[in-house]
Amino acid sequence: MVQGILIALIAAMVYMESRIGGQHMLDRPIIIGPLVGLVMGDFNAGLIIGAQLELVWMGLVGIGTSTPPDVVVGSALATALAIQTGADYESTLALAIPIALLAQFVAIGVGILNTTFAHYADNQIAKGNWKGIAIGNWTGSLIYFLSKFLLVFIGFMVGGDVIKGIVDNIPQVIQSGLAQSGNLLPALGVAMLMQLTLDKKYAAFLFLGFAIVAFFNISTIGAAVFGAICAYIYYQFKPKEGELF
Repeated sequence: MVQGILIALIAAMVYMESRIGGQHMLDRPIIIGPLVGLVMGDFNAGLIIGAQLELVWMGLVGIGTSTPPDVVVGSALATALAIQTGADYESTLALAIPIALLAQFVAIGVGILNTTFAHYADNQIAKGNWKGIAIGNWTGSLIYFLSKFLLVFIGFMVGGDVIKGIVDNIPQVIQSGLAQSGNLLPALGVAMLMQLTLDKKYAAFLFLGFAIVAFFNISTIGAAVFGAICAYIYYQFKPKEGELF
């Protein structure tokens, strides 16, 4: 039980750091794995599992309003259960992915619940009640903290087989619906960001990136390289201050 509490605290704290302490990338598998390994008494195994899971999830980013699989809960629980059972790489993935998907459903529910406190804080702003604003903000943060802590603690206590069984028994229609929603929400998130940040002067570069990926089938890293080249060319040919051309 002590190990379960410590591992749950690690998961909850690294998650909250990214929400209220600034994004320092402490909520990544490569960080979570070794920390969990220390608690479980096998730092080397934690480091190896964390690195393996980082390779799986290193490109997973929540954009806009999208809610991706829960990397924090999946990494913490999978690392702990893999060390506990001596599982190999394939078995670790078989644990990590269902756990992250199950935690994703919970994260969506918590996000919906927290809109209540966001609206409460908005109402307190209109009233000029600073104490009420703080209550609304910190209550939402507390719910996020508890959701991660309880998921990891309960998951550690019940074991990986039970978690995998729960995910397997979720109706396919629900899983398909959530998957389709997940495909749509990143596009909505990008559209919201474009609405706030799009500049007509640089819009051509944005659409150039989409075109390169769509028509030449290159990776996002390749698109980033083209973007860096375009930025360099633009900087070199941009007229200096006071020059006409």
